[in-house]
Amino acid sequence: MIKSFKIGQNSLEVSQIIVKNCPEIIQLKLISHKVEKNWRQVNSTFSSKTKNILRGFNHDKPIKEIVYDRDRFLGLNLAGLEKLAENEAWSLTSKVLCAGNVYKHIPMMNFHPNNIDLRVIKKTLEYICGKKSGCLLDSGRFFHYYGNFLLTNDKWIKFMAEFLMPCVVVSPRYIGHRLHDGYCTLRLTTEKLYKPKLPEVIEVL
Repeated sequence: MIKSFKIGQNSLEVSQIIVKNCPEIIQLKLISHKVEKNWRQVNSTFSSKTKNILRGFNHDKPIKEIVYDRDRFLGLNLAGLEKLAENEAWSLTSKVLCAGNVYKHIPMMNFHPNNIDLRVIKKTLEYICGKKSGCLLDSGRFFHYYGNFLLTNDKWIKFMAEFLMPCVVVSPRYIGHRLHDGYCTLRLTTEKLYKPKLPEVIEVL
């Protein structure tokens, strides 16, 4: 039986629904990472960006990594996650191990729209993903997307590249970080100073 998304679900609940609907997934990974102002926020002007351009090439590495098998992940709740230090959060990675020792990706995207409403984001997703099931979450500052299907690595790279084309819906830095690391990440937990809102479903696609 196919499980459905509902308004108000958090990102962990959303990802667990995707795992239930994709029985080939056998293993997933969570990472912890710093939560702070990013290079683009710190260097808000063009002159500041050019002056500090070399710092813009930094790719922060995860602080911790936890691998979950399918059953353990489906039994997970936010309260059961290891407590982190200040300015840290847990995120799910898109790259999942599937039956046959094949890696695939849960479609994920972090939208950084500049004065663009949800209609434009939904139009973008419909063009890239067609009529495939998914959902949008409000993360506080931005919007998170999860697709209720899987992508091969080749299709994931094309999926990522497509979001760069309109120039106005995502941050190229997010795409750059994710292509560099070989997987997407979206936040599961809060951080009281920079990420106080728990991402929650606001649109079922």
